[in-house]
Formats: sequence, C-alpha cells, structure tokens
Amino acid sequence: MQAFTKSVLFICLILMANTSFAGFPIGKNRWLLAPSYNLYNAKGYWNKGREYSGYSNSGKFTSHYFGFYGGTGISDKADLVFNLPFVISSYQETGLTQTNSSLGDASVGISYLLNDFDYYKFLSVTGSLIIPLYNNSAGKLPTIGYAKPGAEVKLGFSGTNRTRLKNTYWDVSAGIRQFFDSVGPTQLFFDALFGMPLDESWKLTVTLSSNSSTSRNRDFDPNNPFINRYYSTFRITPALSRKISETTSINFSVFADLSGKNIGRGTGAALTGIIKFGTR
Repeated sequence: MQAFTKSVLFICLILMANTSFAGFPIGKNRWLLAPSYNLYNAKGYWNKGREYSGYSNSGKFTSHYFGFYGGTGISDKADLVFNLPFVISSYQETGLTQTNSSLGDASVGISYLLNDFDYYKFLSVTGSLIIPLYNNSAGKLPTIGYAKPGAEVKLGFSGTNRTRLKNTYWDVSAGIRQFFDSVGPTQLFFDALFGMPLDESWKLTVTLSSNSSTSRNRDFDPNNPFINRYYSTFRITPALSRKISETTSINFSVFADLSGKNIGRGTGAALTGIIKFGTR
C-alpha cells in the first residue's frame, strides 16, 4: 500500500476534530461538555489532479473517532476550550489488515468575545495549542497524525435572526492552523453552519466545510510512511438535534466529501451529546 493511502485517514480525522460547535459565549461559571462518536469510511481518493480512484485490492479505510470537547466561561468574555480525542483506525484490502489505536491530537485554548451586536450576534477569536498524545516511532499504520505540536487561530461570527427567517441561527468561522515542523503543514479552514428550529425540541442544521493544507513536501513515496501534508477538501454535513431538557441535547449528523485533492473521498456519521451546567 502506498504512503499516500496510508495517510488519507489522518486527514479525515483532522476534519472530524473541527466539528463546529456554535460560537455563542458559554458564560461565566458555566460549562459546556460535548462527547462525540464519529464513524468514517472511504473506499477511494482524489489524486492531485482531482481525479477519483478506488483503493487497490478492494481497499477500505475505517475510523472510529471518540472526542471529548469541553469549555467553561472564565469571565464574561473569555472561555477556556479543549478537545481530547481517541482514535481507532484501520485499513483493509485483500490479504492485508492494519489497525492502529491511540489518543490523538489534543487541543486547549482561549475563546474571547470581541464584540456583541444587540445581544444576538457575536464576534469572537479563538487561539489554541495542538498537543500530540502519541508518537510514530513504533511505525504502526495507519498513522494517527503528524506527531508534531501546532497552533491554531480562528475568527468566528455567530448569531440569531430576529426578523427575517426568525429564530434561525448561523455560525461562520475561518482560521489558520500551523504545525511546528520544517515542512509544516499550514492549513486554512472555513466552516459555515446554518440552523433552523423545526419545533420547540427539534433543530435542523447544515454545515459546509473546507480545508486547504499546504507544504513544501508534496511527494508521495511508496516507501515513506509519513502522512500527507498537501491536500484540499470540501464537505457537507446535515444534522438533526433533539432537545432533551433545558441543559441537554443530542445531535445526529451525516457527512459526505463533495470534492478534494490528494485526499480520501469519505462518508460517515456522528453522534454528539451537548451538556450545559453551572451557575448563571
């Protein structure tokens, strides 16, 4: 199996780690916890010319991603946010099965409210550190990640419509992620979520996501086990949310990769619980 196909799964894990949580402030002395499970499958990939090919020998990537996202309000304008993932990934083809499991790239950061407009629109900036909780020295495949620390800065704008399309809401974010290695990569990402209530308990959302990763290392060496650093992708994610109580809800989503370059064409689903608690 070529190094390119070994690397595609990690790229999809980066995308799943960036699942959008609405950018509204959590609130001082309040907590938000969001455990999640993500299932990813890919039977082929887009090459550097954006042409699709299936993996050889009936090959297939599968990933089980368990995430624990959380945040707490440390002031009226600042939130501490974090994410802790655990990944079980595998590649199968005729006569070959490879499986690897480990903690992934954790993140911790501060989200700061820059401004609010009429208490219904919020502009915020988030800075995070990326901390790998694994290493690649054992040579197990598929590779979990770059095994390099990094940093991310994201600008977000979220709000609720009060007149036209009343009670619908949106969360738009864009940012840059840099891994601290001589060949990076540097990644630019964008997410746009639009949501609407169906009734008092159910909400429907659609998210469009893109990610563009650049690096001086653009080659694919069949004998090189390192993961791909040069790719782009575009994904759609519809989701349905159910309010369980005033403090708890559950979210079910499906996703499909619509286009890409040097990346797997994947589909999958995710289940996320959202729990809020604390003093007001």
